[in-house]
Amino acid sequence: MFRNYLKTAIRNLLRHRFFSAINIFGLAVAMALSMVIIMLVADQMTYDRYNTKRDRIYRINAVPQGSNGEILNEYATTTLPLKQELLDNYTGVEKVVRIMRGFGNLWLEMEQNVNIPIAGYYADAEILDVFEYELEYGDSRTALVEPYSVVLSKKAAKKLFKQENPIGEIFKVGEEGPYKVTGVLKETINKSHIPFEALASISTVKSLEALNKRGKNLDNWYNYTAGWVYVLLEKGKQPQDIQPALSKIEQKHFATLTNPDTQQKVKYKLQHLMNITPGPFLNNMIGPFLPWIFVYFFIGLAGVVMLTSCFNFTNLSIARSLTRAREIGVRKVTGAMRSQVFVQFLSESVIVALLALGVALVMLVALKPLMLQLSLARMLRWDLEANYFVYAVFFVFAIVVGILAGIFPAVVLSSFQPSGNSLAIRAP
Repeated sequence: MFRNYLKTAIRNLLRHRFFSAINIFGLAVAMALSMVIIMLVADQMTYDRYNTKRDRIYRINAVPQGSNGEILNEYATTTLPLKQELLDNYTGVEKVVRIMRGFGNLWLEMEQNVNIPIAGYYADAEILDVFEYELEYGDSRTALVEPYSVVLSKKAAKKLFKQENPIGEIFKVGEEGPYKVTGVLKETINKSHIPFEALASISTVKSLEALNKRGKNLDNWYNYTAGWVYVLLEKGKQPQDIQPALSKIEQKHFATLTNPDTQQKVKYKLQHLMNITPGPFLNNMIGPFLPWIFVYFFIGLAGVVMLTSCFNFTNLSIARSLTRAREIGVRKVTGAMRSQVFVQFLSESVIVALLALGVALVMLVALKPLMLQLSLARMLRWDLEANYFVYAVFFVFAIVVGILAGIFPAVVLSSFQPSGNSLAIRAP
């Protein structure tokens, strides 16, 4: 039965080539745009999912208070002395990682300093373990311990040095250095929300502070914009177990201000690693991310485009219905039931949608290099990589589009009734 529907649908599509081409191309353009949005959202949903400790990793965000006590916009950055305070005086936290800007270029490609060859951060040695960055060369236990030691990504190592293993090599970053390469990360398809080409030991900052090349931010409780703090909770601990400790720290350091003109009260808020991207819009995000409001906007945009295309398909199908009235009458006179005619026309619609899916995939392959060269795509580091799950979503998406676009024409066309030498339409 299904084979018969398939053959009949293909014959009808070939018989009306121009009409079929219009429907397929119209659906393909709309599907291509919707598929780009699906790939974009799917790409964002893969960030940090590789991390086996992800359920226990939280970022401590800062929520500053105004002079009148009003709550201001939340920051992804926070006060860096939190690390030692938590480890020394409170329980429930296994490890704390500080990440500080100021080493190399920022992750934004449009703001690169050509005199600095890499983009990166200062970070605690624990970052390699907490975020599960695996080294191809070097020892993860000591790679970020000594001042002026640096761990490079594989891509950065190839850019800076000719040899395969650059451990022990020296290079400068702007006016700072010399820095020594103590580790090279393995190449991986895993995606982290922290974009970098290199990580320098945060002990370097202490040395730079001593030389008056850096402000003293590592011990400054009132600077909540210099860096980010991540905590790995002990097994069995929940955010509600840690929040009281953060409240006590707030009381200890911000209950009274010695200089209200230059100091500001801060509250601390835990944000789960899986809620960073996609996530809420915050100030001072560490890297590219997609706010949920943009996700909803893109989904709405895709919905509007697809609905418009489905309406166009429906209108064209109904407009052509009179040319197929004789065909439907003959089928019903020879014993075809309304349900069989309905399934036949719905099958045609689904086949059109699947053909449109193929055309849309060709469009994506052709246009992807151009889309990735857009300034927004480069800035947010979109790669639009697809996997088996994404392709499965595409297939299901095409089936649903075919059903939505074809169900009303199928109902109308299957309602045609033969009556003597003429054909009448019965209301569905």
